[in-house]
Amino acid sequence: MLVNNAITHDARVLKSAATLARAGAEVIVLGAATDGRRWRADFDGVTYLRLPVLPPRAVTGAYAAWAVRRRAARLSAPTAWRRSLPAARYYQRSFTAALEQLQPDVVHVHDIHPLEAAVRVVYDAHEYVPGLAVGGARTQRAVDGWAALESEFIRRADRVITVAPGIAAVLRDTYGLTELPHVVYNAPVAGDITSPKSLRAEAGVGADVPLAVYSGALSAARGVETAVAALAHVPAVHLVVVTVPFPHPFAAHLRTVAEQVGAGERLHLAPPVPSVAVPAYLSEADVAVSPILPISSSYDMALPNKLFEFVHAGLPIVVSDCKAMAAFVAEHGLGRSFHAGDAVDLARAIEAVLADSARPDTSALRREFSWQTQEARLIAAYDGLTTGLVVPSEPFSTDEVSLEWLAELV
Repeated sequence: MLVNNAITHDARVLKSAATLARAGAEVIVLGAATDGRRWRADFDGVTYLRLPVLPPRAVTGAYAAWAVRRRAARLSAPTAWRRSLPAARYYQRSFTAALEQLQPDVVHVHDIHPLEAAVRVVYDAHEYVPGLAVGGARTQRAVDGWAALESEFIRRADRVITVAPGIAAVLRDTYGLTELPHVVYNAPVAGDITSPKSLRAEAGVGADVPLAVYSGALSAARGVETAVAALAHVPAVHLVVVTVPFPHPFAAHLRTVAEQVGAGERLHLAPPVPSVAVPAYLSEADVAVSPILPISSSYDMALPNKLFEFVHAGLPIVVSDCKAMAAFVAEHGLGRSFHAGDAVDLARAIEAVLADSARPDTSALRREFSWQTQEARLIAAYDGLTTGLVVPSEPFSTDEVSLEWLAELV
């Protein structure tokens, strides 16, 4: 497996690796080292390797060369990705060298960045790349470049997997794929899982305080500042934001917004927990909020990990009117939707949900949208690519993805 991050907090990668090891495969996960040093660990039949990819920021010749290439890349057309995306060449160089040494039967590519490095590929499209939202460090040039890379290589993949039916259909139609991509949802591991931390204790609020929670990435496109601004219209409600990394660079902006609306004491930033424990951690809240802005087609089609974590936490859910998420919440009677970016409408939805004291019964959904149900889907995607894989009969153990020891090394 190839992934463009340090592996630790990528729940989909960890669960996929554990599933394929349970199915009988020898699994090696190659990730990117954040400190420029090669690193290896073995856990429950999976080998994790972090490889030096991009040179760490330092006064070195390697970093100087990287900086020069990044500047020169601005002179190239965005879609000429070999020149406009120098990072792609660094990933290709590092991962190809490792793959030549390992000689794997199949390469499962989890991100677009290392796609060029692989042959006999299962490509796991975590999102619709041409429709990615632009913001922060992600420029339109970068999106156009990664989309051009994906367009060049996706049809060479032996299998394509993705995270939602809408994205599967668009990938097929956009790229003229001969098969509809397999859908493997970003579903949590179901089970009697406890959290090592208390959400309310981390936020410093008692059990009687109405508490809304947001969990996930932070950026302007995620709309979290709308949720913060909504606190002005629900004066009894507190909001806790759980994110990786912690503390997060975007947190200062959220605190500023909270102060501006007179809710500085009701915004709380909380540290993360291991991915397998996230639903239990969030379950202490009264309502979950996903205020993402529908500014990209990728967001409109997404059924993100956080949505299923909210389901497993047993929380009523308030979501913006991104099409797929809003439809899912309405279909299953999980909560309310609001007009994205509208803090007053978000506050109205939160009040309506909190006025209903009964939490939604998500027991059936927790079974349907659990990683245990996704294991067979993932293994089925390997039919014809390799032999000897079987759907495990033993229950999935949460220990297989509880990598607290790995998190300490990031």
